[in-house]
Amino acid sequence: MSSRRTKQVGSSIMETLAEVLLREVSDPRLQNIVITDVQMSADLKVARVYFTKSSVEEDWNEKESLQGFKQAHPFLKRMLGKRLALRSVPELRFERDTHGTELNRILNLIETEGAPRSSTEE
Repeated sequence: MSSRRTKQVGSSIMETLAEVLLREVSDPRLQNIVITDVQMSADLKVARVYFTKSSVEEDWNEKESLQGFKQAHPFLKRMLGKRLALRSVPELRFERDTHGTELNRILNLIETEGAPRSSTEE
């Protein structure tokens, strides 16, 4: 299987999961969760889904988010099956994206410092 195909499938899964989480999942444990990456196995049977919180919260409990994903897993797989043209929907394995934590820290710094606005913005 080509790595191009695995990247393409991973990208499609990432987009679809992000949309489903935003629009169709109401579990509070999955509120403000961002899918940062999806890595596919070579045989397309396993998708490692990396996630982080969209805003850094001191009291964020990663284990609660993982439990939310565990409970939503059948629904998420069903939605992927309906929306993507795949022979079989891969097993989803959710993992916290530790690189996302650093990204959030940087984004929060930018937010608190206030980015200068250009004169063309209104």
